[in-house]
Amino acid sequence: MVTTAVPLPDQHSRGKAPIIDVRGMTKRFGLRTVVSKIDLQVEAGEIYGFLGPNGSGKTTFIRMLCGLLRADEGSGTCLGHDVIKESEIIKEQVGYMTQRFSFYEDLSIAENLDFVGRVYGLRNRREAVQQSLERLGLQERQKNWRDRFQAVGNSG
Repeated sequence: MVTTAVPLPDQHSRGKAPIIDVRGMTKRFGLRTVVSKIDLQVEAGEIYGFLGPNGSGKTTFIRMLCGLLRADEGSGTCLGHDVIKESEIIKEQVGYMTQRFSFYEDLSIAENLDFVGRVYGLRNRREAVQQSLERLGLQERQKNWRDRFQAVGNSG
């Protein structure tokens, strides 16, 4: 895995704790080590890119940083929270979107948002879903989502 940092000139925070500071992050699936002893420190305003072939551990490492996957070895912090002990807090503060669209195609937009809200234990979930649809201008689109999907699904 190759990383490159490009600090943004007006946002660099000298003297403050890094937003990501991890040491020895390692993840194994069975006998296979997919992330091996990664050390990374990122200051506020820096941008990192993870480059490597499919299966090289990029997504696994990012999921460990976001609190979505527990490291087998290593320690550190993300946004000031322990990546092992405070993963639930990190998940509440970090947005993570995979490259591959992974919502359920047979659910409406509102149903997908409601599902994710339930997974994360969101309070006032239904109200939050409606507010999100309104804020993003998706009220009309979500009403027709299931009809469009069923029409495409039944066309063959």
